[in-house]
Amino acid sequence: MNLLFEVKLNQDNEWYMQNDHFHDGYEILLSLTDTGKIFIEDKIFPLEKGTLIFLKDTTLHRTIAEKDVIYERYVIHFTKKTIENISTKQTNLAHKLCSTNKCVKLGQDQLVSIIPLLRKILNNSGDSFGNDIKRNIAFIELLLEANNYLDNSHSSVKILTGDFNKISPIIFYIQNNLNSNLELDFLAKKFYISKYHLCRIFKQSTGFTVREFIINNRIIKARELLKTNCSVQETGEKSGFNDNAHFIRTFKKLTGVSPGKFKAMS
Repeated sequence: MNLLFEVKLNQDNEWYMQNDHFHDGYEILLSLTDTGKIFIEDKIFPLEKGTLIFLKDTTLHRTIAEKDVIYERYVIHFTKKTIENISTKQTNLAHKLCSTNKCVKLGQDQLVSIIPLLRKILNNSGDSFGNDIKRNIAFIELLLEANNYLDNSHSSVKILTGDFNKISPIIFYIQNNLNSNLELDFLAKKFYISKYHLCRIFKQSTGFTVREFIINNRIIKARELLKTNCSVQETGEKSGFNDNAHFIRTFKKLTGVSPGKFKAMS
């Protein structure tokens, strides 16, 4: 069984996710420190020791770590094909685990249970006989364990509010009107907020500028449209790009491939 997955233990000081961040495949993040917060699609959650997050493919997210804090976390990436290969009729992880983004807080007993599986995967990364099988077994056990925790609504992390409540309606509007006028002047006027205040609290709450957020969501929408019968030009227009050349440049910058190539690969 060929399982494509990657597990990393990352540790950074004064870390900040600078790049626009969405990707193919699924991601599980386990925070080992009290760090800051994470914006996921249209919500924001605190990042604390034991925060366990599951992200669907192409989910826009950004972590904002506090200054002078060591940010330590396990990050697991795996493909849709991998989880389909693991799933059975009795245990359909592809359906149960991957249906929605989730964020829960693990207790100490749960951390003691899940961290050894992550260490086992990392410790068996070499080419010695049997290591590949040991890694696969530990990875499957990890997914089953993570699913049990993520499926527990009593452990769900409370969504942060504060200034985020002020921009939440703007986020909702942007995501549902990507092919409309989303100029900063228009948004500020529509939601009765000054441009300066909008830009400040939007960046502070999500980690994205308003423009970054719009562009990323337009590209995510374009990726979905390109998987249908939409042409490249039609996709750009439906995603809110008035200029086809600008759409092609932006798409390639954020995804690494041109829209035409992405469509051919889909």
